[in-house]
Amino acid sequence: MTDIAFRSSAAGRMAAQWLPAPALAVLALGAWQALCMTVYRGKGYLLPSPLDVAGAAANNATLLAGAASTTLREAVLGYVLAALLGIALAAAMSQARLLERCLYPYAVLLQTVPVVAVAPLIVLWSGYNERSVVLIALIMALFPIVNNTLLGLRSTPVQLLELFALHRTGRWRTFIRLRLPAALPHTLAGLRISAGLSVIGAIVGEFIIGAGNAAGGLGVQIVFAQGRMDTALLFAEVIAATMLGFALFAAASGAGRLLLRHWHESVR
Repeated sequence: MTDIAFRSSAAGRMAAQWLPAPALAVLALGAWQALCMTVYRGKGYLLPSPLDVAGAAANNATLLAGAASTTLREAVLGYVLAALLGIALAAAMSQARLLERCLYPYAVLLQTVPVVAVAPLIVLWSGYNERSVVLIALIMALFPIVNNTLLGLRSTPVQLLELFALHRTGRWRTFIRLRLPAALPHTLAGLRISAGLSVIGAIVGEFIIGAGNAAGGLGVQIVFAQGRMDTALLFAEVIAATMLGFALFAAASGAGRLLLRHWHESVR
């Protein structure tokens, strides 16, 4: 009986953990279908039904797969560059207050200036190519990594810093062995935020460069589907872009759990 009760309890915990999100998705699809059958009946050009969207996705699977792979490549390149540059900038600023006062305001400006306004300038300077899309994705993803990593580097426990000073540990070794590992949870939080932002940046970049290229990523295909008033395909492409962002976020979250699972409270 005890074994049965334990298994039942474990199954209940798993159901409570994993079922709410799928259940909400089923409810949302049901409400969507109900709207299509009532308020938007005969108006598929405004709101196609889930079945119409699924059919458009199936009929254009090759197109969607190619566009999604292009957008994913651009987003991942921008994301990786943002991670390398962001962590390096935060590390440099954490070691020199003057450098932080010089650079941090410009990092904030990258976040506050609308990327849609800046994107045409980037395309003008860099050209109508994937490099411009990667640069826009980098700009979108950079600030959360810089901000969170800098916060983590500035939040090292004072007691540990004093312990390292007591053992006459040099500044560089203290940074590598204490400050950087202590900042890891903050850095990973910034990386999780930036994962979705890099996809948004890639899509925005494709909006700008996509008018003359029918073989581009999801942003390009969204523009073309909108021009043809193919609303079902447009929905399918938007859902594909959303799933790309979710996949990158899940990958960053999974990597974070692997790195923190043995020692940090947020995972343990």
